[in-house]
Amino acid sequence: MKKLLALALVALVLLVISVYVFIPSKIIVSNVRYINAYQNTAIKFINDSAMFNNWWRSVTVKEDTNYNYNGYVYHIKSTLSNLADITIQPTTDKLNSALVCLNIYLDSSALQWSTELDASLNPLQRITQYNKAKKLKENMGALLDKLKAYLDKPENVYGINVKEVKLKDSVLIASQITTTAYPSLADIYKEVDKLKAYVASQHASATNAPMLNVVQLGEKSYKVMVGLPVSGRITQTPDFIIKRMPYGGSMFTSTVNGGYYNIQQGLQKLTEYYLDTKRASPAKPYELMVTDRQQETDTAKWVTKLYYPIM
Repeated sequence: MKKLLALALVALVLLVISVYVFIPSKIIVSNVRYINAYQNTAIKFINDSAMFNNWWRSVTVKEDTNYNYNGYVYHIKSTLSNLADITIQPTTDKLNSALVCLNIYLDSSALQWSTELDASLNPLQRITQYNKAKKLKENMGALLDKLKAYLDKPENVYGINVKEVKLKDSVLIASQITTTAYPSLADIYKEVDKLKAYVASQHASATNAPMLNVVQLGEKSYKVMVGLPVSGRITQTPDFIIKRMPYGGSMFTSTVNGGYYNIQQGLQKLTEYYLDTKRASPAKPYELMVTDRQQETDTAKWVTKLYYPIM
């Protein structure tokens, strides 16, 4: 009997020791999710309080300034650069946590969300705390999965769908004019017709819709470049410029439906996306006028593809 008691005592001691060995004094709760988005995209999202809080409202239950998700209460204390300071209240304890945006490689990044609990010296309480930490990790992980799915789509942050594509049209012919107001359709298509006529005279052919780039130089001065992608041999003249895009280069592209306002908003958002990627650009952004705007008078039916050349 004494031997059994001794063995039981030894087993109990070993069990208690194992609790302290396998459950550290600080229990770290951490989750990482890799996202198909640039680091600056994630940082922009987190630092935009309206956008960030709107996302929380869409996936949790809002309670005053807190957000409840499956019994855990989250409160966004502050956001700074690539970090969001979030308190978590699983039961009676309030934990401080940090959601950090990490750069991984070029167009991919990661979100790391971590907190820690001070483990009790009482082995039974320590085990209870460990189990609570596991449930908290699952809860935080579920929220991170939703956040990853959201940030994987650029349109959720920028309002436009952006894709990176390889360059197809490597040669184009262009003409340039200056106007005292934003160019009219007559101004633009006058240049388009000139380009088409010259391409035909050179026994070449257009390979895509006309391209347009407008830059405002001053209050009443606009620099307008109209281009036409071509195939075949073609000669440059004082009136017609030949431009060669880097073979195999890439572009950010987005499609916009609607008139001038939608197009300008799309260009602004595409430029914003480009700047956040910190990529270099060998040329100016432009719009591909898929719809013949002279023939279609209803601007709501216009389809325009926006392109931003990148290295």
